[in-house]
Amino acid sequence: MPDSLPPVRLITEIGHIEWLSERLHGEPRIAVDLESDGFYVYREKVCLLQLSSEKEDFIVDPLLAKDLSPLASIFRDPGVEKVFHAGEYDISSLKRDYGFGVHHLFDTMAAARILGKPKLGLAGLIEEYFDVVLSKKLQRANWGKRPLSEDQLQYARLDTHYLLRLRDKLERELAEHGRLQDAQDAFKRLERTQACDKAFDPDAFWRLPGARELSAQGLAVLKELYLFREKTASELDRAPFRVLPEPLLVHLAARRPDTPDALEGAAGMTPYLFHNYGQGLAEAIRRGLEAPPVGAPPEAPRSDWNGPTARRYEALRAWRKALALERGVEPVVILETDEAKAIADAPSKSEDPQTWLAALSDFKREAYGEDILRVLQSLPPSAPRPKRRRRRRSSAQG
Repeated sequence: MPDSLPPVRLITEIGHIEWLSERLHGEPRIAVDLESDGFYVYREKVCLLQLSSEKEDFIVDPLLAKDLSPLASIFRDPGVEKVFHAGEYDISSLKRDYGFGVHHLFDTMAAARILGKPKLGLAGLIEEYFDVVLSKKLQRANWGKRPLSEDQLQYARLDTHYLLRLRDKLERELAEHGRLQDAQDAFKRLERTQACDKAFDPDAFWRLPGARELSAQGLAVLKELYLFREKTASELDRAPFRVLPEPLLVHLAARRPDTPDALEGAAGMTPYLFHNYGQGLAEAIRRGLEAPPVGAPPEAPRSDWNGPTARRYEALRAWRKALALERGVEPVVILETDEAKAIADAPSKSEDPQTWLAALSDFKREAYGEDILRVLQSLPPSAPRPKRRRRRRSSAQG
């Protein structure tokens, strides 16, 4: 950790947040990061908000200050640039917990990707540009616990301390390589990030490793075990994997122990798990055995993609891969996957080529539109399906 840093300012009261809002409104840009507790709790929340100006580092504690609304005007103010690193998660969390709209941002990870940097993580970029090695030992810290240690405060403040200077270095490189507009287009896309939505899916047990190898009755048991874990995690406000591990659920669904001794001796069953959840697990297994067998996974939404649409998509992927290789960037810098899918599907909905690029921003439409239309229009028309010849019935068949 670097030496000689000024003390970080810890904000824990609503009155101090109002003061901070007034102080930051005079800044042309601020660095932003946050820490959450999703690794530990069922209902994830923002636990720290780190903000840095040119000269000061601030840490806002929303668990103590409670009300962050005075900062909303900072985030929506287009006159104050907000600098994130990998900001998609942060923006979605701020929208989820506080309803903050975020306007005018710069994302250092997006900038590094557009520059074709081999290292995109914040620690790697800080080491490359400032020769400072950031510790990673608190990456999985429980940020929801109080009081915070001095190590936690210093770790958190370093996530934004270098961000403004890193932003300037990356912006200069973007300008030198003629990629500034690419970056600004990516930043605009990030502004449209939606709030986190982690609705529980009761059919997600199908995605557990080993689930598809179970019998139909085993799947019925697994579903009940999965629902039991989710209900328990919600009641305890604990991350589901911290209540019961997934391999244990699948093992119990396969073996279906029907006595306390068999349940206690199941592979992966610790004394702690048996003591706390043994009765609930036994009841879930019993419900699963009494339930109708589960025969097939729920049908995925049917794709209306036909052969021509799939061919257009693959042609667009090949085009963006070649251009990305030429420019030394990742393919998604040229065209995001959702953009490529929308464009590939567009000709099936309209014969007017002018409508095919509706999914693109003005910048991408101008930069790549002609090439994309050329790719689409160069594909051969789909061949008609051969007609099936009807077999004549022989006299022997009546």
